Amino acid sequence: MSIHACSIIDTFQHHSAQRMYVDLGDYRYGLTMVGYGKPLICLHGFSESGYTWDGIVVPGYQLIRIDTIGHGDSDIPEDRDVFSIPRMLHDLHTVITAVAGESYALMGYSMGARLALLYALQYGDDIKQLILESGSVGIENDMEREERRLKDEELACQIENHDGQWFATKWANIPIFESQKRLSLDIQERIYKRRAHNSTYALAETLRCSGQGVMPYVGTRLTELSMDCVYISGALDTKYTTIGRDVFGVLPNFYHVCVENAGHNVHVEAPGQFMTALAEFLYKKG
Repeated sequence: MSIHACSIIDTFQHHSAQRMYVDLGDYRYGLTMVGYGKPLICLHGFSESGYTWDGIVVPGYQLIRIDTIGHGDSDIPEDRDVFSIPRMLHDLHTVITAVAGESYALMGYSMGARLALLYALQYGDDIKQLILESGSVGIENDMEREERRLKDEELACQIENHDGQWFATKWANIPIFESQKRLSLDIQERIYKRRAHNSTYALAETLRCSGQGVMPYVGTRLTELSMDCVYISGALDTKYTTIGRDVFGVLPNFYHVCVENAGHNVHVEAPGQFMTALAEFLYKKG
């Protein structure tokens, strides 16, 4: 059980999504809920928000789209510890239990997939199914992990010296998002606005406190996951497709879905194929 006393403090409708805030005392988490049915918790990627899941629907499921701390409509606490992985996992469990109870499916994309994986290793008894989209198990080699931490620190300093618009432009042009340039200008603009909306302080602290440079390596712990799991990647994203095939796809309770003509962000680049894979997994395993 969580040591935080939490309460749902406000709800309202926004673009067919019900907006809710969960109060954790000194700060609150924002989330949106879409659809009706069994709870499906959705965690977004770095610099995104729960609205990245707009357009993703699964009949019979309610998508509970949480804004991680410092992102979207969640608060931006001054306490740096709130951005750390242990604190985030603890707070997410408090929020999820408040809105979904103790039985739900969990889905995460990119940074959200890393958090979902770590969360499942800690709170696995609550999770009926686990969906990971383009996620990592962490960096095994200590030197390589430290190199990544230093790179994240460098980027964090750059972000602090600029603004959200600078970051959104830079992030859109990193190689892993090259395939997103094929998306319509309207979708690209929505992605840009979500990224630019973020506080530079929150982005920098997220990199420092919960980025891949500080994430513990959990590749040797995957057999601890007892729930049914699926890993979804885009064929154009060769790095994460390799992870899906060679790391997750070899496990007895995991299977790997590779979506053709999609890159890192499958649910945005190929939403129809993503929803088909998601529904097939949930209906078969649910």
